Amino acid sequence: MKRGNTLKRKKINDNLTGWLFILPMVVGTLCFLAFPLIFALIISFWKYQNFQFVEFVGFQNYSDIFYDEYFMKGMINILISCIGVPIGILLSLILTNIMVANPKFSIVFKTIYFIPTICGAVAITFIWKWMYAPMYGLINTFLMKVGWAEKSIGFLGREYFLPSLMVMGIWSGLGVSILLFFASLKSVSKQLYEAASIDGANFFQKFIHITLPAVSPTTFYILITGISGTLQEFSRFQIMRGGTGAITLWSVTPTWWIYYNTTAASGFNYGYASAMGIFLGILILIVSALQFVGSKLWVNYDS
Repeated sequence: MKRGNTLKRKKINDNLTGWLFILPMVVGTLCFLAFPLIFALIISFWKYQNFQFVEFVGFQNYSDIFYDEYFMKGMINILISCIGVPIGILLSLILTNIMVANPKFSIVFKTIYFIPTICGAVAITFIWKWMYAPMYGLINTFLMKVGWAEKSIGFLGREYFLPSLMVMGIWSGLGVSILLFFASLKSVSKQLYEAASIDGANFFQKFIHITLPAVSPTTFYILITGISGTLQEFSRFQIMRGGTGAITLWSVTPTWWIYYNTTAASGFNYGYASAMGIFLGILILIVSALQFVGSKLWVNYDS
């Protein structure tokens, strides 16, 4: 009987130890994820201003989203920015193939391309903002020095704002993509390429029928994380546009407009901001689900 009680206490202590180890994560999840999400869902059905429940409005906040010029324009801006994701994937795959073909230089190239990844997103954005500057920016200075531009180009103006951010996004994402593709390609058997060469396949045919199917799971991972991240973009747009309170349709994003509606300028309209946040979250889930469904047509998980 005594031995049984000892084993029982030991089991309880082991269970208690396990719970104590995961307690910080559980508390953090409840305090900073579960509770804010539930509270945001509740107040999205209310006119909640200045930290007070003013009036229950039902789905009015959600219906107002479709008539909100700034939120809708922000969605268009961010969807245009998503074009840079597949472009970055293609460029990463091309560079990875070059590195695999030249193994002597692969370590150097991987290090060079990975440097932007270890730098903070804010720091990278400020560097590119300086490079895009109209007066003393590196790019404008170079273009005028070589005679490719007669005057400075407003890369951060209405006309070139989105393409400029797209270029920066592609560059900053190359490092991780190249490393992931490099790991995938190194796992592909060389015998497949040798057999294809014997059968008379050229480089393009081997790329289409061997390389692309082999890296399709990695491609899918980069695609879904890239698009999800772009749909939540905030910092790059905020810094590039100057970080001021000025509102311009060509530089607004959904996340920035959500943030704006939580400030004094909008009367601390947390109810409407929460509705936009929930709407954006649902949209990201739908887009991700569609990508998972579509992946069955082109992603190859066979070894």
